[in-house]
Amino acid sequence: MRTPLFALLLLLLTACPSQTPSAGQDAASQSKDAAALQIPPDADLAPDAAVELPDASSLAPDAETPLDAGWDPALATPALPCADSVDSVYVTPTSLPTFTDSVRGDIVTCAQDIYFDVPATQQELDATGVVGVKAVSGVSFYRIAYRTTRRTDPGVGTARVYVPETPKAGPLPVIVAGHPSDGVSDDCAPSKDATSNRDVAMPWAALGYAVIVPDYAGLGNEGVQGYLDNRDTAHSLLDAARALRKLFKPGAFESRVIMVGYSQGGGGVLSAQALERTYGAGGPITAAIVFAPQWPTRINSLGMVTMLQSPTSLTITFGITKPPVLEMRLYAYYSNSLGLTHGADGFPAAKKTNMKNSLDSTCLKALGGAVQGIAPHVSDLIDDTLRTGFLACVVDSTSAGCVDPGKTLYTDLLANQLTADPSGAPVLYIQGLSDTIMPPNEEAACNIDKLKADGLTPQVCTDQPAQHTDLVERNIAFAIRWAEARLAGLALPTCSAAGMPACKP
Repeated sequence: MRTPLFALLLLLLTACPSQTPSAGQDAASQSKDAAALQIPPDADLAPDAAVELPDASSLAPDAETPLDAGWDPALATPALPCADSVDSVYVTPTSLPTFTDSVRGDIVTCAQDIYFDVPATQQELDATGVVGVKAVSGVSFYRIAYRTTRRTDPGVGTARVYVPETPKAGPLPVIVAGHPSDGVSDDCAPSKDATSNRDVAMPWAALGYAVIVPDYAGLGNEGVQGYLDNRDTAHSLLDAARALRKLFKPGAFESRVIMVGYSQGGGGVLSAQALERTYGAGGPITAAIVFAPQWPTRINSLGMVTMLQSPTSLTITFGITKPPVLEMRLYAYYSNSLGLTHGADGFPAAKKTNMKNSLDSTCLKALGGAVQGIAPHVSDLIDDTLRTGFLACVVDSTSAGCVDPGKTLYTDLLANQLTADPSGAPVLYIQGLSDTIMPPNEEAACNIDKLKADGLTPQVCTDQPAQHTDLVERNIAFAIRWAEARLAGLALPTCSAAGMPACKP
């Protein structure tokens, strides 16, 4: 016999007949999360069973754990009708109520999306290589637009919401997942790709948790996302927590929030941890879980200074990640500080049109190749006056050479660095030691030193053979168990931090 919860879900799925796909239906096939596609073609992508974290098989959920106990079936139905079209989610209405702090997280549009039954959900986990998670719930998907702030101004973000068919004992915590770098083109918004975030978000939903994955405001809808802008990205995550809560009737969720992020999303989660006390998330962040986070904590984060100091070097000598990251960062910085028509201002005059067209039309995998073709040398990546003024400021911000436009960029990057909250959410930091995208000595070790200097000592877990491309899949089960221990007030599971190198600034 079908449960009342399942019957209500069926009623919900028939509420929007124009958006009623079959179980297991998938969107147009695309590549795996773009951050996982930045790896050189000769890299070994095969997962290695040897891992320093606890055996993943021991972390699978107990099959006897009761589901839906304590969850009011009436709360399985979103409080909103979710009858908007999928396309309308990405077009912000021209007239919205006056923006105040109280409207942060308010739903602007909501569309019903696809549905996976339990076998299809498990198939999604298997397809991406997730270890140690057995699906016990089907998942319904929605796409929403919600109100937030960009760095300082009102904005609207879009997101994909994962709703479990059979939720765990409720009320549930709010789960917010931060996605890795995908690009700055609107077509790269992960909410538009049903195969995205199957590693960082789907496992939670498969175990009965509701999850929201924000695109980051400006990615998918109007404007340009604040790529590597710590405040802009953190606001999208913090208000996504509010949005998930506001999507359902009161009582569906408890007050606590779990934030989990991978690569760019991991940096966003650390920024959210730093800002939660002042900006809020509609509830306290109880755990911040990050996988190889891309978190700008110093001027040379992601090798920016090192690269710009070698203008005659071939761009490819700095890999296939750092050059497109620099271009996305410059494009986002100028688009959001000076206006959309100025997005290409940081590029050399001869490269502006081609670089802007590539950024506007390609996602990260293709963008890496495009950048190499457009900018064979480092000097082709950035306007030289901007480059020399910026580097002069790095050496001495009071020197005569530290002038605009480089001075303004330098000042902005300094202001972008945030201080972790030592009294805020505890941090679980998981890093692959074979990661060539976020090298542990250049990024993880330096980030961990920064967190400690801020008064927050994270729990660090190292995975010796893990690369950037398989770190989440190998360790998401441990991360979920760690979060569940936090929620239950139990001793946190342990792991090894062996092998973490010293920071190489």
